[in-house]
Amino acid sequence: MNRLTDSEKLMYDVMGAIANSNVPVIYKGAMVTKLILREHDFDDFVRETQDIDASWAGADPPPMERLTAMLNNALFVLGLTAVVKREYGEKMSAGYKIVDSAGDVKLSIDIDMRAAVDSRTYQYGNVTFQGVTPDNVIADKISVIASDKVFRRSKDLIDIYALAHCVTVKINDIRGLWERENRVVGDFNAFTNRRDELRHSYEKLRRVDAKPEFDKLYAYLTNFLTPFIEAKITAFVWDSKASAWNIKT
Repeated sequence: MNRLTDSEKLMYDVMGAIANSNVPVIYKGAMVTKLILREHDFDDFVRETQDIDASWAGADPPPMERLTAMLNNALFVLGLTAVVKREYGEKMSAGYKIVDSAGDVKLSIDIDMRAAVDSRTYQYGNVTFQGVTPDNVIADKISVIASDKVFRRSKDLIDIYALAHCVTVKINDIRGLWERENRVVGDFNAFTNRRDELRHSYEKLRRVDAKPEFDKLYAYLTNFLTPFIEAKITAFVWDSKASAWNIKT
């Protein structure tokens, strides 16, 4: 099973405490991706993370003062405090550092105030919370790889590589999510035509134990991403065991 650092275990405790206090957020990002991989017993490598990412799921975003009070009410049981480091605004998430009683920063959490996406229940030990679905994770990461953002988020290459090894993907479901979010997906130019730059960004990626060799990862992702790159309209389904696309019947 995927190994967790003490910091990551604390992050799950924080996520559970916030969920238990009925703060309406849906989690996303690396902490959800880790649990998806754990469910499928994928532990070929370990990518550490230091942040919690979430989306607001309530009717209307509260003022920062109210949001901060809600978080601190939830975190009291853990002896932690949420301190504002960035107020939310248009295209800007609310950012907090979580500190202990001595004032030492233990982790950080970002809460996006855009409309929440599909969710499901996740569990780690006694911790239960709502997180985005695997399709949401995959749709987001593919859209990053399709753009120049991939050079800043090369971690998404390794996440898609891992997810494609163990999760069934229906290409029409991914496209459906993009349409619902009115997301404009790029042309994959950075991935297909700037391979050396991509290699450089990937090789600078740290906090990954047993990171796959770039050429192996790139070949696997090229196979997985080809229907998206070529904008094929066939109802393909990804067979993670065979590492191949099949036509849905």
